Amino acid sequence: MTESAAPTTDTRLQHVGEAVLVLAGSYLIAGIVVAVTDPLTAAVVGSAADSNMAKIARTIIQYGTVIGVVAFYLRAIDTDRLVRLAVPSRRTIGLIVGGTVVLLGSQYAINQLLQLANVAPGANQAVLTGVGYPLYYLAMIPVSLLFVGPGEELLFRGAVQGRLSESWGQWLAIIAATVLFGLSHVPAVTGGFGAQLSYALLAGVLGVLLGYLYVKTDNIVVPAVIHGSYNATLFAGLYLGEIGLL
Repeated sequence: MTESAAPTTDTRLQHVGEAVLVLAGSYLIAGIVVAVTDPLTAAVVGSAADSNMAKIARTIIQYGTVIGVVAFYLRAIDTDRLVRLAVPSRRTIGLIVGGTVVLLGSQYAINQLLQLANVAPGANQAVLTGVGYPLYYLAMIPVSLLFVGPGEELLFRGAVQGRLSESWGQWLAIIAATVLFGLSHVPAVTGGFGAQLSYALLAGVLGVLLGYLYVKTDNIVVPAVIHGSYNATLFAGLYLGEIGLL
């Protein structure tokens, strides 16, 4: 078997450019689609455009659009090369369960350490939206599993990490995708520097673990389900707290 040629500087730069463009383009197009469909969203949910139900609808539209944009990009450059998906085996199901538990445990440990350091943990605005409105948290459980988890993993692990790994190596690609993942979420974090630091730490654990498991299993379903399950579990806990059962 002949060894493949080392990637050139031009190829490396091309892959970085593609990764940045697909990331920025996905969010830009999703934002435009959300804005254009806002009047229809308000009409369908039957309430004000800033209501919680409208926010849920916007989330579905946003991540549905991201999935569509990334799918178009992957098809254009050969999906099979970057992203593979398959029905999880018993082994990968075990990895999914274990990965979700590790992420939840990491979140708890990081929050405890920050509290010991008198640093308030950061919170995503999507979490604060449902305070006093438990049905929002309940609705976000399937939305996380079906849209948010798959959408972000196709984008960050499939398109960004997958493309960068072709010329930069697996670990540099994992780290780059993780950094971009964290930075893309910082604007949605409430609070000051400490809050953003806590979220960055959690995003780092999340991104590295998901990136590693994607490489290990070569199946985008694994990080997508872990990510969706992690978010869904958090929303389930918030829902139970809102109705007084937790």
